[in-house]
Amino acid sequence: MRVKTYQVPPQLFMQFQPENLPQYSPMEALKLGTLWPALFSPYDPRLSHLGR
Repeated sequence: MRVKTYQVPPQLFMQFQPENLPQYSPMEALKLGTLWPALFSPYDPRLSHLGR
């Protein structure tokens, strides 16, 4: 049985930026690619070929 994974854009769940949304530190945000933990989605290169 193959495992299927899906990544959906965060704007499907967040229509606007809520007030007081938690933020990463500037260095952490640069490393992770987003300022807000709610929008972070880790990238697993081992699974990148499954979308083809």
